[in-house]
Amino acid sequence: MRLFGHPLHPMLVAFPIGLLALLPLWDVLALSGAMRDAPAVAYWTALAGLIGGGLAVITGLVDFTRLPSGAVVSTALIHASAAVAALSFFGAAFAFRSDALAPSRLVVVLDFLGAGALGVTGWFGGHLVFRYGAAVAPAAAVTPSGTESP
Repeated sequence: MRLFGHPLHPMLVAFPIGLLALLPLWDVLALSGAMRDAPAVAYWTALAGLIGGGLAVITGLVDFTRLPSGAVVSTALIHASAAVAALSFFGAAFAFRSDALAPSRLVVVLDFLGAGALGVTGWFGGHLVFRYGAAVAPAAAVTPSGTESP
């Protein structure tokens, strides 16, 4: 999915990655009492990250339908599965989160699991771009081996 010739998915992942990756930090600050407003910051950070992540998933799904068959699809499935897992962990944590109270241990564990899944998502997303040229080269020029056709 493109806007003025530029792929939307890579543009839309930056904020959810940044926001959701910070949740374990806010949780630790809230639990330690080092930052009084950390529960509220974590709550709103999680909400914004989940909304942005939902938009990124939609555009990623559209891009997925345009991939050529082969190894690139297998990598894209791992990337997509990890992204859905990350959003599921963060979404579950958000359901148990309060904007006024320090997070429970369950929320902290879910946020760390989500951050780990987010790292896997980014790893395979980078693999899609840097090895296969997904969303970089025109769709007709990308082959399953990751090389460009003449």
